[in-house]
Amino acid sequence: MIEVEVKLKIDNRNSVEVQLRDQGFCLQKRVKETDTYFDGGLYGIKKSGQALRVRKTVDYMTGAEKSELNFKGAKIDNISMARQELETEIRDGEVVMKILEAIGFHQAEPRVIKERWLMSRDDMHACLDEVEGLGSFLELEIMVEDEGNRPEALGRIEEILEKLGYTMKDTTRVSYLGQLLGRNF
Repeated sequence: MIEVEVKLKIDNRNSVEVQLRDQGFCLQKRVKETDTYFDGGLYGIKKSGQALRVRKTVDYMTGAEKSELNFKGAKIDNISMARQELETEIRDGEVVMKILEAIGFHQAEPRVIKERWLMSRDDMHACLDEVEGLGSFLELEIMVEDEGNRPEALGRIEEILEKLGYTMKDTTRVSYLGQLLGRNF
């Protein structure tokens, strides 16, 4: 799967949430996500532009907790955050982190901690994030099967951006981890 995504800093999460509701988006869940990234060897974050992380999620609405192992490939264009994304739910995130360390990976500091309001409309997700140390962000994303579907998905995302009063020039291609580290990845 390819995640077609744009990310931008916003001033007022509540205002953007109202605008998204006006565009037909509905709140699906509100969660706290803690992302622990791993680096090491040939697959290092800095070396390859890829990312490997364990994400712990606590759902504020249900109280449910879960962990996932996520791999994000290198970005595949120069205008968005589009990249291959592979993820699977895991039963015990702490054990998986110990396994990764045992095979030569090490935790990359800092952890990325955020509160996320996940909204959806059809196959598009809007994530309103409050990221510790960074502030408020909007992510718009669509998952597509292959590279051939990426341009159409990005066009649909751009339409929503414009309806919200933004353009692609307002977006960033720097991950939350990169921003926290002051780096461009």
